[in-house]
Amino acid sequence: MKTTPEKAIQNAILDWLAAHRCLAWPTASVGLFDPTKRVYRRPGKHFRAGVSDILGIWLGWPLAIEVKAPRGKPTEAQEKFLADFRKAGGIGFVARSIDDVARELARWGKAG
Repeated sequence: MKTTPEKAIQNAILDWLAAHRCLAWPTASVGLFDPTKRVYRRPGKHFRAGVSDILGIWLGWPLAIEVKAPRGKPTEAQEKFLADFRKAGGIGFVARSIDDVARELARWGKAG
């Protein structure tokens, strides 16, 4: 299976975060296929559109990273999620590279 540019960037960012002792994980913000019953299961009633690709905790701060390819643009729902996340006190941003992540997180302190 071929990896998309965004997926490759996401994996690199997750590796970088792990190396810097950040608890982080990719999100599955769409429904999932149940192979046992051979049906597609939709997200539940508390589903939130636009949830970022990576969620985690950086030095005690909630973290949300929307991963985009170099020319990718976040959707309106993704922008709204990030704005709401920041308003609630978290760190939320769009990243197109590990350099973007390092630059944004440097503002919040260094990992041990």
